[in-house]
Amino acid sequence: MATAEVEPAALAYIRHLVEELENVSFEEACYDQTDEDNEIDLFQHRPDPSAVPADVARALDTVEELLWKGSPTLAAYERKEIRDQRFLQEEAIIDVLVGIRSIWEEISGHRDTIDAKRRRLRAVRAAMTQDRNLFAAPMAGASAADDGGDQAADKAAEATVAVLSLLERLNRAEEEEASLVMNVERLSASLPGLREQLDDGEVQFEEEMAKLAAMPELRGGRREDLVVIVDAERRFDENVRVLQGFIA
Repeated sequence: MATAEVEPAALAYIRHLVEELENVSFEEACYDQTDEDNEIDLFQHRPDPSAVPADVARALDTVEELLWKGSPTLAAYERKEIRDQRFLQEEAIIDVLVGIRSIWEEISGHRDTIDAKRRRLRAVRAAMTQDRNLFAAPMAGASAADDGGDQAADKAAEATVAVLSLLERLNRAEEEEASLVMNVERLSASLPGLREQLDDGEVQFEEEMAKLAAMPELRGGRREDLVVIVDAERRFDENVRVLQGFIA
């Protein structure tokens, strides 16, 4: 049957339906039909039955059966959306917890590093004090060597070597001390910011948990709804193609 033989109202309705569903996935069509803000129903202007080819009539009936507001298919889709949204919220909570754990580990690592560097700093300063105390012996030896003589000269040389060695060690120790102090101060300064991030993360966790608690939780039926939706999507695609072919 040619489109020219179909009543104008019926043909206009079919064209309108095809236009509305063109390049629209089944999931998008379900979303539009279940959207509370969408007051327009795809099928509200369907005319009375008229003479159309049998396959076109079946296609119209099938698409309407799948997508009329309140259909079992849309009910299954809405239940799937509820489960999906709850799953996404649970994933968001996991992400927050991972972030909190990461901050805790960073704080703990900073504290361990600070403790280790402070222990090293105490050891370095103790060694520096000991080396400074050792200055007395080589300096006394150097003074005694001022009396002259080969033996005194040898002692003076030994004292000089000892003094230079101590100075070198002290210089290295002072450099290490300065580096340790800088690192301890830097890490200590970062802790308040990390604690603030931790507090923010805990607040966010409570907020996300409250969102989850406010969501409906469906028990069972997931597999059954998925079977309904998969079959409905196949039938939707097949019958929209029939309608498109009719008005092409």
